[in-house]
Amino acid sequence: MVERDTASDKRIVTRHETRIAGRKIAYEAIVTETPVTNEAGEKAAVVVTYAYVAKNAPGGARRPVLFVFNGGPGASSSPLHMSAFGPVRIVEQEGRKASLAKNPHSLLDVADLVFIDPPGTGTSMPVKGVDATGLFSVEGDARAVAQVVQTWREANGRTDAPFALVGESYGTARALAMLGAERKHDLPLPDGVALLSLAIGDNTGPVISEVTLLPTLAAVAWYHGAIDRQGLSVADYFEKARTFAEGDYAKALIAGAALPASERARIAQRMSDLLGLPSESFEKTGLQLDRQAFMLGLLADKGLRTGQLDGRATRLISQSNMHPPFDDPSMTLGGETGTLLSDYITRDLGYALPSTYRTLNLGINFKWGWGRGQVYSTARFTPYLVDALAQKPGLKLMTVGGYYDITTPLAAGQFALDHAGLAPQDRTVKAYAAGHSVFEDEAELAKLSADMRVWAASLGK
Repeated sequence: MVERDTASDKRIVTRHETRIAGRKIAYEAIVTETPVTNEAGEKAAVVVTYAYVAKNAPGGARRPVLFVFNGGPGASSSPLHMSAFGPVRIVEQEGRKASLAKNPHSLLDVADLVFIDPPGTGTSMPVKGVDATGLFSVEGDARAVAQVVQTWREANGRTDAPFALVGESYGTARALAMLGAERKHDLPLPDGVALLSLAIGDNTGPVISEVTLLPTLAAVAWYHGAIDRQGLSVADYFEKARTFAEGDYAKALIAGAALPASERARIAQRMSDLLGLPSESFEKTGLQLDRQAFMLGLLADKGLRTGQLDGRATRLISQSNMHPPFDDPSMTLGGETGTLLSDYITRDLGYALPSTYRTLNLGINFKWGWGRGQVYSTARFTPYLVDALAQKPGLKLMTVGGYYDITTPLAAGQFALDHAGLAPQDRTVKAYAAGHSVFEDEAELAKLSADMRVWAASLGK
């Protein structure tokens, strides 16, 4: 991380226009530096936000505002900013150099957008000589980003506007932790929360981790044609696998060593039919699932392994010589578009970057503070949401997931919410034929954008 000399607070405004759904939209782009404090009240870091505010739009100052961030926790907002919802996006086409283009899928026609780079990402960096350690933790990060949200609303005259938090991956955990920070520090709760590729805990441990993972592995096997699809769509095949996982498979796992050998063989064969691996491999592991064994074994006869963030991606097994998590063929480190992103921020938004823009800073992941005695697998985030809903029952919750996401399986996030007491009918639940980052598929991005427009239009109503 490149430390800043001072806790600066610049605000740069430029004017632009775009066209979404056939309608011309004039807007301001506002780049803001916001100092955030450590537990001692010292200005420990500067957080940079990139906002897009439509001018003369219906609703005026009451128009909804979406505060958007990615995960990691060492990821900048650039994927959702420049590939999904911002008014300008980076377009990558096979055989062509990446370029900038107006984004027809931007949500700017229904809401104003504020993309937040949490401390340590983008150019949101610590201040020299001040202890910023606490910001790289669940509570410190949540408090800092919640502080940025409220500061932006006050500075831009939007305290009467409905607002929502939109997070992806660890950003879903961040969004829920922010609900706790807002309550703890007497800040307003949002009108909505959208959780993309849920990583909110409460879905690990014996039986549950296997049951929630199996449908995703089945979907990946379906995609690669490693099983008999039986004429089913991926959505129907996923549900078929989920029914088995939550029924016979769960009972078999609970029985453990008490399961009769004949029943173990039957369940293993059923797993083989759904997942495309030999039944003997499941019998040997006591019907347990192993992500790595699946990713390396599904297409082994072709010398290929699958991705984890997106099970559709493949790479030659012989070329998979990196250590996790870098061995994932579906993981991109952002370097190929980093220059284009930096040029856009500097040239189009008029913000002179004080340091190289860090799209991904995995060093933060390795030093993250999960809480006293906690690790990622034991950290819990649903209680923050339960508390917030008790205080604000009208809060609009939306969840998004991809069928091919092995990292944060679709059923796992839904299980966590179900068992927190949040009924499916009390939230908007959407699933897409995509991996961890739904927006990487043009067709699925179009569906996601349309679904989020409906959700955003409901905020505050």
